[in-house]
Amino acid sequence: MNTIDLVPACEQDLETLTEICIRAFHTDIDHGGPAIGGPPGYDSIDHQRTMLRRAESYLKILVDGRTAGGLLVYETAAKEYYLCQFFLDPAYHRQGIGLRAIELLFDRYPQATMWRTDTPAWNTRTKPFYEKLGFATYREKDGLLDFEKPMM
Repeated sequence: MNTIDLVPACEQDLETLTEICIRAFHTDIDHGGPAIGGPPGYDSIDHQRTMLRRAESYLKILVDGRTAGGLLVYETAAKEYYLCQFFLDPAYHRQGIGLRAIELLFDRYPQATMWRTDTPAWNTRTKPFYEKLGFATYREKDGLLDFEKPMM
């Protein structure tokens, strides 16, 4: 059983996190992606640096002490949070690690009353992933599915 932790990312993590982000988003081509790519800035260490400064939290996902991915979180309203970006190294896909990382994220924000995120409508992998975590689609706009998960 893998030990999964979330810890705050720092400047020294950004090169590794950018490399993982690139690998992770490039696998979308196998799940409906129209071309190899990702969200704006996914492949730029400068963009990752900006996100580190601006995000409520930029957390790295550790699996047995090794950096395996990242999560970017913004507070959008009092006690409402937006999971802006979530990426996991393909070597860790389909092992339950992503599900556990998101569960740990929820535990980290016990005050949250609502979580939101989005994903491209074409992505055949992420919609079932978020639904498994209890998210529901509340709209489709500009090629994105917007999800929300009310918290108890």
